[in-house]
Amino acid sequence: MKADLGTIAERLRRAERALVVGHVRPDGDAIGSAAGLALILRELGIEAEACIPDHIPRHYRYIPGTSVVKGVNELRGQGFDTVVVVDSSDISRVGEAAELFPNRPPDVVIDHHITNSGFGELNFCDPNAAATCMVIHELGKILLPHGYSSGIAELLLLGIATDTGFFRHADVDERVFAAAAELSRYGARIRPIAEAILENRTLNTVRLLSEMFRTLVLEEEGRIAYAYLAEEHFRKCGCEGDEAEGFISEIMSLRSVEVGALLVEWPKGEIHVSLRSKGRVDVSEIALALGGGGHPRAAGCSFKGISLQEALELVARELRKGLKKGLGT
Repeated sequence: MKADLGTIAERLRRAERALVVGHVRPDGDAIGSAAGLALILRELGIEAEACIPDHIPRHYRYIPGTSVVKGVNELRGQGFDTVVVVDSSDISRVGEAAELFPNRPPDVVIDHHITNSGFGELNFCDPNAAATCMVIHELGKILLPHGYSSGIAELLLLGIATDTGFFRHADVDERVFAAAAELSRYGARIRPIAEAILENRTLNTVRLLSEMFRTLVLEEEGRIAYAYLAEEHFRKCGCEGDEAEGFISEIMSLRSVEVGALLVEWPKGEIHVSLRSKGRVDVSEIALALGGGGHPRAAGCSFKGISLQEALELVARELRKGLKKGLGT
């Protein structure tokens, strides 16, 4: 059922051993909200663990607080009386971490995706929040009214900064700046986050970016753009799959583009799609049509069991539909 943050805070205070889980293919918001909430609960004297059921991209490891995050195998066999899922629109997003749950839905779900299915016992989803870390910050102020450590604050700022494109996206409003200011007063620093995320590419990553642009296709007078990276591109450049994170922003930096997609095949047999819009096209609808979810301007989906070419054709078709609807033509 839907619940307000006060009700969720009351439920969390009763926890003795809590598990906080983010989603597969984690971004800064998933990592920051899972680690940040786990540390908030520890401040209350609750035994809490943060779990990400996937490989954490290397550059996030430069943020000190992310070291508290554990993988699924590290937590097997441990019992938890309270399970919290953060930044995940449906249960499939937690991958194999679902094996750690008691035989029931998560006790609490905290999210900001408009496509959230409300799969927990208590659900709080604010689609107007620019990041789940903003919701965790509000919850943290209820649980720890006298403030919290700079380490927690920096984790939450990580999620806000990355999910807003470092304060560039259209959903950046006074709430975002107010939250960032409060976290700064708690001791959070934006410089280490920006350095880790924006200034951390290797020469091999730049070569991979070049490979992506060689696959770029523009349609509808440049208003649609899509590209792909196959597994062999990563092998050729000596890169891992997470090193393409942020490449979709390079596609969207093209002046003419209204809606864009990047398809990444990693590992072989798995295709992950990032969708972005500058405003006229609701990419959350495109993602839903393709079995995924997300926000109107940033969404995604994944495919298994089909070729990269088949996936490209499916995505391109939905992009065309989305642009036509968005332009009212």
